[in-house]
Amino acid sequence: MRYNIDLNETNYVQPVRGFVERKMQGKNTELVDFVPESHIRIWYNVQMEGYPSHHHSAVEIIICMQSDYVVIVNNEHYTLHPGDILIIPPHAIHKLICTAPGIRFIFQVNLDPYTSFQDYKTMQPIFLKAHLISPDTSRHYELLYNNFAKMIEIYFKNDIFWETDIFSLFFKNISICAKEYFGSKNTSSASISTDVQKEHYDKFSKLLIYIDEHYADDLNLEDTAAIIGFSKFHFSRLFKQYTNTTFYDYLCKKRITRAQEMLAENIPVTSVAYETGFNTPSAFCRCFKKHTGYSPSEFRSKSEQTKKEADFH
Repeated sequence: MRYNIDLNETNYVQPVRGFVERKMQGKNTELVDFVPESHIRIWYNVQMEGYPSHHHSAVEIIICMQSDYVVIVNNEHYTLHPGDILIIPPHAIHKLICTAPGIRFIFQVNLDPYTSFQDYKTMQPIFLKAHLISPDTSRHYELLYNNFAKMIEIYFKNDIFWETDIFSLFFKNISICAKEYFGSKNTSSASISTDVQKEHYDKFSKLLIYIDEHYADDLNLEDTAAIIGFSKFHFSRLFKQYTNTTFYDYLCKKRITRAQEMLAENIPVTSVAYETGFNTPSAFCRCFKKHTGYSPSEFRSKSEQTKKEADFH
């Protein structure tokens, strides 16, 4: 049974300190205003306005409650209907389009505390693109929805240990999504024993941790496959099965995510290219444009914050 969420706006006063204003670094980098001394912010949102293309370091979760809501993430369109949930990965460039009055809850969560977990690196495939949760896309939809609803209730009630209670539910939902994701990768391999499936998962877990730690090295398909004892052909097939992308696209995505962070720190483009594992600046620029829609220079110009802008905010 789906948890009932009260939509009366008077029940949703921000805890500790209200949201002050939306702060941008340059044109498209949002500086997330978490609740002070915390890693989360949840909004009750009824604004009849959209948000132009932007990105931020937090994972964003949108729960559509009333009226449809259009979200564009890395050039992919998602139309959210009431009850739908969209998880937007950190640093994904996204745009929100509101064409009618409506209600939605918007979460922004800092994943930094989670990055030290062993499981985080293994879960990277589910953060490669936006993740839509609806009755049609998830067999655990009701449980996920109810957990997010409880997070909303806890947040605005603002009792002691509220952040701990919220993160316990948040991690539970991420775990459910990850298990559902990896479980779906084995449905086409029903003839494979559970032991072999577990072996594949363990090997890919080891591999994804290795890539996360060595993405800036000169990695190639054959040598990486050898790390987990597979031929490059078997490795390529299984990698695609488990991640929905190729090895080289996955590696590029890891490098580009780090490059976005470095560009925002005003590190020279050439230095960013070499420090994130690209052999030439031109190869870096092509890959960056493919994954973000911007050249590195365009991305930087949209993200730069002058001293005047900082003083203004």
